[in-house]
Amino acid sequence: MACCTNYDKKLKVETLTGTADAHGFIDDTLDANWSTRLMTFASCKSKGGREFWKVDQVNADVSHVWICPWTTALAATTPDSRLISEGITYQVMSVIDIDNAHQEVEIQTRRAV
Repeated sequence: MACCTNYDKKLKVETLTGTADAHGFIDDTLDANWSTRLMTFASCKSKGGREFWKVDQVNADVSHVWICPWTTALAATTPDSRLISEGITYQVMSVIDIDNAHQEVEIQTRRAV
């Protein structure tokens, strides 16, 4: 693990688990439809909301990058998940095992609307 990383933010990772309606839609705007998948600590860097990361020809507006200690569960987090820190909700854009070293995970997010 990186010796100088300061994991000073508490993160809750949630997944959408509500019951689908007749059309197969789960309302992701209702907090009751989300359940906590895991809790972890992270460091956070703000990207100002206009810095773009290019992945597979898709540009996503990334506002915050979270660096967390690597775990199997955290590395398996998908863009269908969301993060909550200090009462603010963030949409997961991508999850990266930094250098494929299984030491730290980078989670790129944008603030949920």
